[in-house]
Amino acid sequence: MHRLDGQDAIFLYRETPTAMMHTLKVHIVRPASPEDSLETQYLRLKEGVLGNSLMRQRIVPIPFGLHHPVLVDDPDFDVSAHVYRAAIPAPGSMRELDHMVAQIGSTPLDRSRPLWEMWLLEGLETGESVVVHKMHHSMADGMAYVQLVNRVWRVDDNEATSENGQPPPSPLPSNHRLIWDALVDHATKDIWNLWPILKSFFGNLAELRRRRHASTEDHINPLTEPFPQLDFNRALGVKRRFSTCQISLEDVKDLKIKLEVTLNDVVLAVIAGALREYLQDRSELPEKALALSIPVGADKPGSQREQGNRVTALFSMMHTEIEDPLERLYAIRKRTEQGKADLEIFGKHQWGDLMEYVPPPVMTWLAQRAFRKKPANQPGHVPNANIVVSNVPGPRTLLANDTYGELTAIYSAGVLGESMGLNVTVWSYVDNLNISALACKKDMPDLYRLTEAIPRALQELQQAAEQRS
Repeated sequence: MHRLDGQDAIFLYRETPTAMMHTLKVHIVRPASPEDSLETQYLRLKEGVLGNSLMRQRIVPIPFGLHHPVLVDDPDFDVSAHVYRAAIPAPGSMRELDHMVAQIGSTPLDRSRPLWEMWLLEGLETGESVVVHKMHHSMADGMAYVQLVNRVWRVDDNEATSENGQPPPSPLPSNHRLIWDALVDHATKDIWNLWPILKSFFGNLAELRRRRHASTEDHINPLTEPFPQLDFNRALGVKRRFSTCQISLEDVKDLKIKLEVTLNDVVLAVIAGALREYLQDRSELPEKALALSIPVGADKPGSQREQGNRVTALFSMMHTEIEDPLERLYAIRKRTEQGKADLEIFGKHQWGDLMEYVPPPVMTWLAQRAFRKKPANQPGHVPNANIVVSNVPGPRTLLANDTYGELTAIYSAGVLGESMGLNVTVWSYVDNLNISALACKKDMPDLYRLTEAIPRALQELQQAAEQRS
């Protein structure tokens, strides 16, 4: 039995019928042998899942919300209830695949079972298979999933795990056991750690304010500025849109060197250029910069974890209002550097530490209230961030083995929150950046126009760099 920490559990508390907190990982796989049937791949996938104990564990809440939930072995675990097969509609292009992934992502996971599903899809026009892994964010963040993917693809045929080889699961803990363990944890650990955490939090907050006042530079706080509210910054619907594109990692690296910025600066500038084109086409381009939230890993160097969340947010701005691509890039870079400096002072671990003490009933009530009242649809509502952009460094070498074949590409989608209905996730893999956009269907039914604009935005930045040099 393992208790979720506050940062993992917060994704459970924030979940509503419209703000579903599962992530999507889309694996495009070239089978090990052309003769492999879909049935063979399906059976291998089911067997491979059993090698990870996390896949056999379910969430059990604590009575009265006395503490964060625990992960326990599911005594009724049935892998067949989690692994599905389906066909991509003809002609089987990436557009049809994207639509199918959106459908998979539009339904919540069943909390009475382990919080994941896998879909094996056939019918892609390239002849490759697709595995869509739908997993609750409380189980793993992007960096944990990178480690999980690396281990799965290092599997050897001799390491295959069968259901019969697993020890019998223990029965679910009783309510008395759950309550007792919660009270013991509070008395022996939690209460003694609270004061040092609060002392560090308020001390770092005071230092951050002092440095801001002492600074002569223009400093804008994305958390307090009245940023514009776009169509995708309203209350969420149930249905999703998902769209992907791929750009060369080498092209982005070349721009990084030429323009003397970071790789992430180039990625953000390219996405800003694409979003500017998208908003202009819809006659919705605001005159002010957009608030940008960037998830940042808070792991210690060398971490090899395969579950849980160690992430915080870096706040910056996306300058879609700037027409010149180079000026836009350097404006984003300036704000991102400010955000990094603020985060360095504040501490990457601070929010995660504080979440440990979030009362589950309070957070659940707040999320349900936002779902019922829909404040994001009220006049004058200001979102904390207009858009979320994640940049996950994935494996740099091709993952392949004799069991599954070759992983030719991987795409990822994060979660949407009330008033934040657009999430862009970038995964580097081998020589490419695989970019995915997830959005609320009612707010961005034409999401594919955004991902179609990304290669054009990259080309625009390349041309500007050439002219400058």
